[in-house]
Amino acid sequence: MGYAAPLIGGEVPGFGYAEHLLVWSWRRLATGRCCPLMMDEFAAACGEDGPEVFATFCIFLKALGVAGRRKFAIGAPGCLAVTADERQVLTLLAAAQARAPALLEAHLRWIAIPERRHILEIATGALARALCESELCIALPAHDMPGLCERPRAVA
Repeated sequence: MGYAAPLIGGEVPGFGYAEHLLVWSWRRLATGRCCPLMMDEFAAACGEDGPEVFATFCIFLKALGVAGRRKFAIGAPGCLAVTADERQVLTLLAAAQARAPALLEAHLRWIAIPERRHILEIATGALARALCESELCIALPAHDMPGLCERPRAVA
């Protein structure tokens, strides 16, 4: 996983505590620093299930690395902006939590190579359930939905 310049500015709509925890932890793990503070954050967020949720998160990241089509661009630790790859991974988890199978499948197809897609799908489902049980919900990004298609009024 390589570092990239931020692609999305600091205040991202729909970016709450769960998203922050996952992105912050992913960046720390990518630098090879697994610190007690990270474990404290998962314990604070997930209670007694904190160590298990953290382990599930680590397994998810391993599956992402094994099944991914390419290396993911992630921001540097401490950077407030979110990269497009980080947002896509969060959307993958949000789709699993929201039980949106078409969106989940679309993101799995985009992210993972076909032969290993099932590995990522299993890990995504496990992490999504673990986060839900700890009441850490990831918001689906807002989409610009087209309005009703109406014919323009004829003007005389």
